[in-house]
Amino acid sequence: MPLIKETLLTLLLSSAPALPLGQNLETISAFFLDKKFKTDALGEGPGQHDSDPLYRLDAFDCTTFVETVWAMHRTTPGQDWTQTLQDIRYRNGQVHFTERLHFISLDWMPYQQSKGRVRDVTADMGVPLQESKTLITRKGWYQKKHQAQLTDFTSRYPKDEPQRVQLKYLKFGELLDHPAGLEKLKVELKKGPLLANFVRPNFDTVASIGTHIDISHQGFLLLKDGSIILRHASLSLLKVGDEDFLDYMKFYRHHPTLKGMQLIRLL
Repeated sequence: MPLIKETLLTLLLSSAPALPLGQNLETISAFFLDKKFKTDALGEGPGQHDSDPLYRLDAFDCTTFVETVWAMHRTTPGQDWTQTLQDIRYRNGQVHFTERLHFISLDWMPYQQSKGRVRDVTADMGVPLQESKTLITRKGWYQKKHQAQLTDFTSRYPKDEPQRVQLKYLKFGELLDHPAGLEKLKVELKKGPLLANFVRPNFDTVASIGTHIDISHQGFLLLKDGSIILRHASLSLLKVGDEDFLDYMKFYRHHPTLKGMQLIRLL
């Protein structure tokens, strides 16, 4: 057994009794505070195109942090949370690189919506929304980043074409300028943490990854001592950590590409 897999299995087995399975998102996400940030933390396992492990507890990127926490939330003690994780990460739970839900707006969100697992509450804040329109080209991404999987992708999805994804989002400045919207957000957070999908409308990453993208980051918003906190696996923090969300929005208010967020209730 490859060393990395053996080490991770040992870690999982030793930690299993303490895993907060079936608890609320805030409790589970707190379990992973200060774990290190690692880009592309999960894959399909040793010997596969993406040989990173199928699951781990020691390091996360933004999406694998969200997926791991959510999987544990949906799994009761005695059940296999890693199976729940694969059901979230892959179409029909089929563990294969080309079945992974790579693009948040084009793949991940529509799939979770089709399963009745998420509800978009962005409009519930009563703040004027913006619309993002982004042309996402899966095939271009495979050609640029994953040529070894291009043939498999085109054989599975021969009719796949570039798709223009439209989504509504809250602009940071709009929310900051509408105190009533912030209060509505706090009321919503009293029901439990929300998933925030951070939006970069039609962000031009063609030269680097072969396509435009629109969602570049994910994290949880939660209410803590009356303040809105962003809990996320952050490249800037180099770990899973908490940040004051008002300060976060003020910092990015005039950013040239990062404009706002979707708010999602994970069911």
